[in-house]
Amino acid sequence: MPQTRDPRVIPFDSHARGDATHGRPTEISRPAPLKVEKIEVSPRARRRSDPKGGRRLEQQRLDLFGESQVLTQPQSTIICDAPVAPSALRSQAAIVDSIVVLMGCALAVTVFRLAGGAFLLDRHLLPLFLCSLGTIPVAYKFLWSYAGLDSVGMQAARLRLIDFDGNSPSRERRLQRALGSFVSVLAAGIGLVWALVDQDGLTWHDHMSGTFPTLR
Repeated sequence: MPQTRDPRVIPFDSHARGDATHGRPTEISRPAPLKVEKIEVSPRARRRSDPKGGRRLEQQRLDLFGESQVLTQPQSTIICDAPVAPSALRSQAAIVDSIVVLMGCALAVTVFRLAGGAFLLDRHLLPLFLCSLGTIPVAYKFLWSYAGLDSVGMQAARLRLIDFDGNSPSRERRLQRALGSFVSVLAAGIGLVWALVDQDGLTWHDHMSGTFPTLR
């Protein structure tokens, strides 16, 4: 009894012989590769779907505007561990130096008077007289700076001058400090008041010269 061939079964030898009508083996078609496209998600949709991701994007936006740098505290310019002298002791030293300068002015006026000089304080001679007296505090400042020593007021307040590295400042630094002190005073005293808002308690002439007074 002949066997009935199932039409759903393809015999193996038919693939080996090939298609008789076309004279070449039957080619098996392969599926086309899937196309993968990059899907862009808007930042708003990403924040709505992922709250954590939204905070991360918000943090990146703040960093671009420099918010993280604003929140960080600036580094101090002082390298050594010596403390900056308190404002009370610095004021005490300034008062003592001012008394010494006033005594020098009084001595100069007395010598001028004993030498037979007369004071004609009109509008022409008064500025010249004040400028002449102004040379006394300038000479006092530069005298101690050139000598490389601390002033009488600093010695009375038991203070000493050092640089930001903790060493004794050079003569050039002391002269720079003397010039900077006049700038601090002539700028309506703002250079002196700056110590109240400065993070290290330094004045303008401290920053200009790279020096500051500390305790002995």
